[in-house]
Amino acid sequence: MLYRLAIAFGVAKLFASGLLLTSFTNFAPTALAEVKFSNVNPGVIETGGNMKVLESVVPANINVNVPPDTTAQITVLSPNLISAPSEDPGGTKRIGFLKFGSNNLSSDGNNATATLPAGDTNLEAGLRVERPVSFTPGTYNYAVNLSVTITPQ
Repeated sequence: MLYRLAIAFGVAKLFASGLLLTSFTNFAPTALAEVKFSNVNPGVIETGGNMKVLESVVPANINVNVPPDTTAQITVLSPNLISAPSEDPGGTKRIGFLKFGSNNLSSDGNNATATLPAGDTNLEAGLRVERPVSFTPGTYNYAVNLSVTITPQ
């Protein structure tokens, strides 16, 4: 079975001064048929002074529970622009990140998928969006998608 989980990573308020104050928001914990997500703690994204880049400085934390006798593969996909004062122009690079245990997954390479262990696991999710031009001041909302494939044993 294949399940997809979208995590809304937040509303980024970009001001002309170059300051960015934001947090990860809008995640509705979803109970899948066998894998359960819970205890979502928001993270923070900032420009870090570069108005062409938004990236996580504090990851979002999510708990996932995989029951015994179940194999679960998780894949991190590229972030999607949900809403913004301007669309991502051509050449924009969007990367989703997922970290748990010794796994560091990234949507832009060959290490986008890993096996989740049985039981409770804390996931740390983040993102990086790099535009070829500066972000227009305003509110930005991106979501990182996680795809979970489960196989009963």
